Amino acid sequence: MTEWWDYHLVDFLLFSSRVYYRLFAIFNQAFWPVNLLLYLAGAGLVFWVLRRAHTGRRHLMSRLVPLVLAIMWAWSGAVFMGYYYQPINWAVPYVLPLFGVQTVMLVVFCVRKTPLLFCWRGDFSSMAGVALLILAIPVYPFFSLLSGREIMAAELFGSAPDPTAIGTLGLLLLARGTWRWLLLPAPVLWCLITSLTLWAMDQDIAWLPVVSAWLAVLGGWMDAKSGVTRKSASGTDRCPT
Repeated sequence: MTEWWDYHLVDFLLFSSRVYYRLFAIFNQAFWPVNLLLYLAGAGLVFWVLRRAHTGRRHLMSRLVPLVLAIMWAWSGAVFMGYYYQPINWAVPYVLPLFGVQTVMLVVFCVRKTPLLFCWRGDFSSMAGVALLILAIPVYPFFSLLSGREIMAAELFGSAPDPTAIGTLGLLLLARGTWRWLLLPAPVLWCLITSLTLWAMDQDIAWLPVVSAWLAVLGGWMDAKSGVTRKSASGTDRCPT
């Protein structure tokens, strides 16, 4: 009888990397151009967050950003994870609650009385957040081409789980306001889970999600030390006008 310590992580995968990435091609083809529209909406949000905007526009974005992120998490969780990924991965039912919880929490932050404020502050969290957004939006889709896969197999922010989680962490590092840390666990946990999956498939990008999670945790810890997350958004509004 084989002992449990004789198993390797790859032994728990019931699919190959070719099958895994083929899912994204099928997913994108089935829901084109919905996935592209979500991707462009996410890119547009980041553009407006980083712009020098007047106070009224920033407070509009404080409602719009978590709402759009909630739609993205619901879409990637229910459609990609639940419909496409679950049939080949026995572990998906155990991680689907992460997507549901994150969706609900984002909606709560969208409608609560004191919303988060998203802006560039020039501190470590802001720089780390922009780095993660660059990775998630303009860079991540090109990994498909660099690996010799078709462009339709690209993982897009807003529909594919990995860039959506990384991009969410990037936006949260740009956020200021109380209880922001409640939105970090789900994308951080997903980044750790997907890094293990990619590592088991021997993918070169396996280290990217775990580094993203580390940056988010470090940025959150530094903000907690500075008191950013213990103040309301109005009390921390030092964004450029």
